[in-house]
Amino acid sequence: MQKAAAYIRVSDERQDEFSPDSQLKLIRQYCADNNLEITDEHVFYDDGISAKSVERRKEFCRMIELAKSKEHPFDAVVVWKYSRFARNQEESIIYKSLLRKHGVRVISVSEPSSDDPFSSLVERIIEWMDEYYVIRLSGEVKRGMIEKALRGQINGPAPIGYVLKDKKLVVQEKEAIVIRLIFDMFNSGLNAPEVARRLNTQGHRTRNGKLFEGRTVRYILQNPIYVGYTRWSKDGRMASNRHFDSESFITVKGEHEPIISEHEFNIAQKRLSCPKKAARRS
Repeated sequence: MQKAAAYIRVSDERQDEFSPDSQLKLIRQYCADNNLEITDEHVFYDDGISAKSVERRKEFCRMIELAKSKEHPFDAVVVWKYSRFARNQEESIIYKSLLRKHGVRVISVSEPSSDDPFSSLVERIIEWMDEYYVIRLSGEVKRGMIEKALRGQINGPAPIGYVLKDKKLVVQEKEAIVIRLIFDMFNSGLNAPEVARRLNTQGHRTRNGKLFEGRTVRYILQNPIYVGYTRWSKDGRMASNRHFDSESFITVKGEHEPIISEHEFNIAQKRLSCPKKAARRS
């Protein structure tokens, strides 16, 4: 009896896939019906991870290494669908070829193929359709996020000072006090690092329980969320690309309650736009 490995991957990007337990049940049943032995130690599972990046799929990489090893513990990798193995066709061809060189074949429970000359072509068509699905889904998600941003709704988690209730931003008063302190101290003449040091001295911490830094304070001061607006980057790189005046950013009036006044926000923006002075040594 030949030995097999089960590879199970569940991603957050589609809703039509089976749960991990359901996938494993189908794989075990297939192996029992096709004279394949599968043990618990050869069940590999990646949870909530996209197929686009092999490096992030730790269990997949471990399975490939075992297949290449001298022990050669299994002769087949069984998946629920080919899209669980890889969704990029180029990547799929590479890893299937690598496994084939070590005598390991990839089997799909729900997309069985035969040994005839057309089976390889059918397999490629199935993989291409899955890849097209991801590309199309990505475009639809982005369009939905743009529409949401244009309505003044937030895409993503609530920033410090707010919580999400029924998908709407609501002021979290304990954190809102810190936001008001930041604007008060900065507008009174302190720079961002000085504001951060004073907050830390007073015992305030970020939402993650970390010390405040100058860059954290500056990001809060630049965020129009606190004056009643929402801002979202269409290219999804807000953390690395902060050219807020560029066309990639959508800034509109939000549906939430502001924490500070527009007057306070404008004073802070004016100060932030001034050239930085050389920092004093301390």
